[in-house]
Amino acid sequence: MFISVNVKKNPKEILENLVSQNNGRITSKEADSLGIHRMYLKKLAAEGKLVQVERGIYQDATGIEDELFNIQTLYPNAIFSFETALFLHSMLERTPFNWTVTVRGTYHTKKLDNSGICIKHSCKRLYPLEIVEVKSPAGNTLKVYSKERTLCEILTKKAAVDIQVITFAVKTYANQKNRNIPKLMELSKVFHVEKKLRPYLEVLL
Repeated sequence: MFISVNVKKNPKEILENLVSQNNGRITSKEADSLGIHRMYLKKLAAEGKLVQVERGIYQDATGIEDELFNIQTLYPNAIFSFETALFLHSMLERTPFNWTVTVRGTYHTKKLDNSGICIKHSCKRLYPLEIVEVKSPAGNTLKVYSKERTLCEILTKKAAVDIQVITFAVKTYANQKNRNIPKLMELSKVFHVEKKLRPYLEVLL
């Protein structure tokens, strides 16, 4: 995102303008990119204009905290998946008990491991497959796996997803105008769940 900066402005004014342009959010890295010392973020927080929600992440004090956006800001290579992806695609009846992300290979960090987030690992070949963008409930852009990939993944053995969750997700997808059955079937072969998926589709379509 390109931000036009007026060098005559006070650094705090510049940061406040950036917050208003960035859906009420700003990070220390974004301040650094403008050549503004991070202490100004702390000053705005001390004045009650910003709230530090995570290390290096600030939001407008009047805004609503976006936990999902915080996660992806902290871990940009973590893609929302499985039940969290269903939730973001409006294919889950409830909010998940824990957020789930998928990372590439054996990637891990101590902070992520201890975050309470459910972590799935994907091989390098499949990790980038079908990454799309959706809006969080608070309106921020998130990276998530597509509906089709998610439906296939929740049918895999390692997913251990409740059958009621699967049935509701497939039924919801089948009723959507933008469904893509050919893509879904193609991906079911990639994830080796074609035989599991067909009975659901035969009943619903």
